[in-house]
Amino acid sequence: MQMNDISYEILDLFKKYGADKEGILKILEADSRPEVLYALSDIRRNLMDWMDFSGQENVLQLGSDYGVITGLLAERCDHVAVVDERDENLVVNQKMNDAYTNVSYIKAADFQKMETTEKEGKYDLVVLRSDRSEMDIKTIFAQAASYLSEKGRLIFACENALGLSFLSGAVHDEDETAFTKGELEEAFKEAGLSRVEFYYPMPEYKRAASVYSDRYLPGKGDIPHVTAVYDRQRWACIHEDEISDKLVQEKAFGLFANAYLAVASKGAGSFKAVFAKYNRTRKEDFQIRTAILEENGKRYVEKTALTAAAEAHIRSMREKYEKLISVNPAVKVLEPHYSKDNKAVRFGFLKGKTLAEILGEQITGKKAPVEALKAAMDRVFGQAVLKKEPFTPTDQFKEVFGDSEEILSLQDTSYEVSNIDGLFENLMETQDGLYCLDYEWVFEFPIPAGFIRYRNLVYFYYKYEGLLDYENAVQFLSEFGMDEKLAEIYASMEVAFQTWVHGDGTQGYMGNYKQRLVTLEELKAQEKELAQARERINQLQAEVEERNIQVKKDQEILRLTNNHVTNLEVMIKDLRHEVNELGKLATYLNGHEALVFKMRRKLGQQVNKAFPKGTRKRKILNYSFNTVKHPVKYGKMYATKEGRNLIEGDFKIGDGYLTGGHLSFPQYENSMVSIVIPCYNQIHYTYACLQSILEFTKDVTYEVIIADDVSTDATAEIGRFVDGLVICRNQTNQGFLRNCNQAAKAAKGKYIMFLNNDTKVTEGWLSSLVNLIESDDTIGMVGSKLVYPDGRLQEAGGIIWSDGSGWNYGRLDNPDKPEYNYVKDVDYISGAAILLSNELWNQIGGFDTRFAPAYCEDSDLAFEVRKAGYRVVYQPKSKVIHFEGVSNGTDVQGTGLKRYQVANSKKLKEKWADEFAKQCENDGNPDPFRARERSMGKPIILVVDHYVPTYDKDAGSKTTYQYLKMFLKKGYVVKFLGDNFMNEEPYTSELEQMGIEVLYGPEYQVKIWDWLRDHGDDIAVAYLNRPHIASKYIDYILDNTDIKVIYYGHDLHWLRESREYQITKDPKIREDAEYWKSIEFTLMSKALSVMRSMRSTQPST
Repeated sequence: MQMNDISYEILDLFKKYGADKEGILKILEADSRPEVLYALSDIRRNLMDWMDFSGQENVLQLGSDYGVITGLLAERCDHVAVVDERDENLVVNQKMNDAYTNVSYIKAADFQKMETTEKEGKYDLVVLRSDRSEMDIKTIFAQAASYLSEKGRLIFACENALGLSFLSGAVHDEDETAFTKGELEEAFKEAGLSRVEFYYPMPEYKRAASVYSDRYLPGKGDIPHVTAVYDRQRWACIHEDEISDKLVQEKAFGLFANAYLAVASKGAGSFKAVFAKYNRTRKEDFQIRTAILEENGKRYVEKTALTAAAEAHIRSMREKYEKLISVNPAVKVLEPHYSKDNKAVRFGFLKGKTLAEILGEQITGKKAPVEALKAAMDRVFGQAVLKKEPFTPTDQFKEVFGDSEEILSLQDTSYEVSNIDGLFENLMETQDGLYCLDYEWVFEFPIPAGFIRYRNLVYFYYKYEGLLDYENAVQFLSEFGMDEKLAEIYASMEVAFQTWVHGDGTQGYMGNYKQRLVTLEELKAQEKELAQARERINQLQAEVEERNIQVKKDQEILRLTNNHVTNLEVMIKDLRHEVNELGKLATYLNGHEALVFKMRRKLGQQVNKAFPKGTRKRKILNYSFNTVKHPVKYGKMYATKEGRNLIEGDFKIGDGYLTGGHLSFPQYENSMVSIVIPCYNQIHYTYACLQSILEFTKDVTYEVIIADDVSTDATAEIGRFVDGLVICRNQTNQGFLRNCNQAAKAAKGKYIMFLNNDTKVTEGWLSSLVNLIESDDTIGMVGSKLVYPDGRLQEAGGIIWSDGSGWNYGRLDNPDKPEYNYVKDVDYISGAAILLSNELWNQIGGFDTRFAPAYCEDSDLAFEVRKAGYRVVYQPKSKVIHFEGVSNGTDVQGTGLKRYQVANSKKLKEKWADEFAKQCENDGNPDPFRARERSMGKPIILVVDHYVPTYDKDAGSKTTYQYLKMFLKKGYVVKFLGDNFMNEEPYTSELEQMGIEVLYGPEYQVKIWDWLRDHGDDIAVAYLNRPHIASKYIDYILDNTDIKVIYYGHDLHWLRESREYQITKDPKIREDAEYWKSIEFTLMSKALSVMRSMRSTQPST
């Protein structure tokens, strides 16, 4: 397989995820390239992990690789010197092994300059692999041999030029040289290394799951049937497991092994291990190495924990042994012997054949030895002790084997102790009887006895699948009276068990790298199907082309008709509204023509002139009038403390106090959010703001900090009217910015929420902000949608153009439009309502005082947040009403704070000049399509389906929903168009909260074609779902834009119709099937033509 060098990309991944164990695991789960698997997976360790080093070795590694092997050598040896031609390779290695102090990193040029006495004869191990094309191993081995000490070893790994998998259809790595066994032996001999031992990593040296040697070769059936590859899709033109068995019989396995690990020396002894097998894809609790060791002519089997968590699994062998020796007299059990540290356990090495080998030799004519298998089953299980009670599932059983209704309802007996590892391949026939070689998985809780028997049979089938002529395992199991339903139940138990062992039922992160393997039988079948399909396509081509022209005409007529109808509906709606408003006006005018209304209006004008509304005189008049009119009610007000407080509040705060009264905020021991409200006078706005917070903030714990900048109105005594506030009052007027910075020092919450006093909040305003920032650790600051009191939009996030000019995006528009209602990144958020963590606020240092007293500090803060590595995000669910200008004025030429806006804009541009250069350009009439969401440089994908995916109601929607999530994960900016243009709740809101802009409503229904044309240059891909939807859009997109098209039909609708016709024989259904076949084949052809045109325009290399 080809492995391109990706050192720079690995360094980028380290920056993103980290180079520690957790970071590397995240990389392996997120990236599916085989180069990444090869570079970072600890499976690489399997190649040399089994070697017994003394711990005193001085090691030279020629060729850095990516660091996994270096880490292993650093753990086991005294010192490792790593030499490589490329700095970036050494940097990757060093980051991987930063914890080791016994590793030296040397550039190849510097190593060549070293004195001969510094390197020749100095190393106990020299490690290298085939890492370049046209590698001259004779020269390289001779040079490497000169570095070896007298007892030193040269270790070399490479692909076999005659490897069976490569003869079958795999492709050699283009960046390395493959060698035959003879070529290696000759090169070692010429280098003066007379002793050469060959080891055979399987299935390859880059991903070794097991390692054989000439002292221990695989037996019949030991090489598994190839079902998965992890480098690239490849072909298997021969049955590799069958050929491997024959090569073993002919003593030629070593000539055709897929890879070599050669150990050469002048006369060093052999490693103890003659065979090793690894289980690294399991959960950490169960990861072990099984090795066959040879010491002083005697062999042992040793199981070793690969992780600290797996040590308990190793220690459990003694307890399992004690349980097994008393429950089945027909099967003896090997006794475990532990190492001093209890991290490894040894068993005696028995001579003989496993039952699997004995039974495998009896396979004839592609049929299983059924009677022999039955006899073996009776022998193994006939004397096993059964529990007295029938099988009853326990909680432990459910955890390990599943809890589906079919499993839990099984009627069966169970064994006193169940060794589900007692497979035929783990049972050996010896002179002393039948021995159990492996018992990792032993359980005392009840397990159906039938499942234990099933496991023995099905594993025998998979071991010899290539030698047997059964359609599948179910057909094989039927030979033993096991029906399909029962086999499926047992298979689900096996999946649950493997999930319990591995964590996901497959191979951990390895499943991310699995590629398709195409067999010769599949290729032949596909060729036949293709020939038939070509013939049928040729027959249909003319008919399809004719229908396509007609469909295209019909679609254009339908499109124009729909647009016309929609425009008429909008016009009718507007006219009805106008008629209704005119009717109201006529009624009002008619009423005011009456004499009594004229007199009343004139009297009111005289009173308002003498006693203006809102003045103290007017309030005294009202109280005098109402006291006379309602003496009891107002007498109580004057007589009670609460009443007098209401009256005082009315005079000092305003009419709102009469309805709101004395406010009392809840007190929390640990508040999630500290709400900082900067104030300077304007007590009636502050009170209204507090009143709305108290009413609409029920689902988040909070504290309210009043930052009083030396107010002269009732703000100075706000504690008389509101309880539970934290009041920070300045000694002198500090201005807006410093007032905020000062008050923020008192904040105790995890988050700080800056909220202008001239605002009113609405339902869910705070929880939506907190939930968003808590959901994604890349988000540093979030802000609200601001609306004016009249309901119009003030801002849906801000845009800053490259020239420093700014936009309040959406100003004065309808805030309910789709483009203002999805979560998105923005350049900045108005400081009237922003939330960020207390920690980040302190890290940044608060608002930059160069912008004091106010203006542009919120824009600057947004750039500081991004500089710190976080995103600034707009949350449309947080709706805040803002009386803009009350707090700071509106006139940039006047005397209020607003006058600082011009000067501070210049300061902002100077401070962030480099960042401004990266912003979208303002050409005088800029398109905010990308600027409004900071999507510059990101690919945009438009997903079109018939409606917003109701993922919990139908399978098609669920599929679309999963694709939407996948596109987001892959880094796309996603737009969704539902062809019914409906706002389907709660589904639309969920997409919008994911960051997807959903196009809905009559306005989009009318202008969707213009929208596609206007934004065609920005949209990279249109992902069209279902034939009846895709056919509506594909021609317009291809004819009027450069958008690339992907068509996904969810299923072949015409095929379903055809099958229904075969059952019903209804000619109408047949006609429909032919129609849909024409439509679907046309769509596929058009999408395919786009792909071909993309390829044809790519430059040749």
